[in-house]
Amino acid sequence: MNLPLNQSVLLESRTLRTSALTNFESDKALSILSKAKAIIFAVWNGSGWATTAQIAEYFEVSESAIKELYRSNQEEFNLQETETLVGQSLKDVRQTFCLSPRTPKARVFSPLGALRIAMLLQQSEVAAQIRTILIEIVAAIPNTIASQNQNHVPVLPPVEQRLDTFVKAMKTLAELTGGRLNPYMEQNCKDFAANLIADYNKQSLSGTQEKWLGVVNFAESELGKKVPLSGAHYRGHLGTWVRTFYPHLGDRQETRLVNGVQQPIYVYACHEPAVVAGLTKAIEEFFAHPSPGAALRQAGAFASKKAVVTA
Repeated sequence: MNLPLNQSVLLESRTLRTSALTNFESDKALSILSKAKAIIFAVWNGSGWATTAQIAEYFEVSESAIKELYRSNQEEFNLQETETLVGQSLKDVRQTFCLSPRTPKARVFSPLGALRIAMLLQQSEVAAQIRTILIEIVAAIPNTIASQNQNHVPVLPPVEQRLDTFVKAMKTLAELTGGRLNPYMEQNCKDFAANLIADYNKQSLSGTQEKWLGVVNFAESELGKKVPLSGAHYRGHLGTWVRTFYPHLGDRQETRLVNGVQQPIYVYACHEPAVVAGLTKAIEEFFAHPSPGAALRQAGAFASKKAVVTA
């Protein structure tokens, strides 16, 4: 539940005052103060500071009122908001703050300290104006955050993190199944992970959107077909089918991990619509043929000594 923001809440809640100040740097605090009334801080130690008398003049109250306010609430103030100057520190800044040589000590406030005073000081129209400005700013912060969240586009974790999660999941699965996965499943997972890294590294280095896949990878990942390890329509014949009847789709080879061994395989430009259409047609014809092996022998596909590896 959101509490309504008003001057009473700001005056009474130390937590809300401190929370409001955590959203501001010194420059922002000075900007807020200046919106209500012009104020000048002397530069000391690289930032702006004003004496108790100057703060009282700004808020149009007596100096004793500021001193009493500080005395009653001094636990709220931190060293970024106020300091007491004595001894050599005071001597070094007498001229900066236009202090009398007879002044034994002096309290100074930063813009953040002045903002806290504005949230505490009730007998001041200037302080009331500042509280109004602060309430408007603090009330707008949740809306700004919500807007940023709406515009946020979720992204995938880095590939290394995804692979680490994948490996841990596989280890857990192995434990649940008695310490060892089906060998085919295990090797398939290893190949998938290795090729994922290879594709990711290739895109990172070249900045390209190209997508090169082996014919088996394309059939399984893009068309949802399961390519068996044996039988009339096994994966070796599928690769030979494409190389024999659709040689125009390309002859590029890359070294990839297949069944735990680095081998040269044929890969196809699956980022090109014409190649995708050709591969789809070739794969559909392959699975529709009752005996693709016989068709390949008739076409002389096995006469060549050159090995064809698919992935």
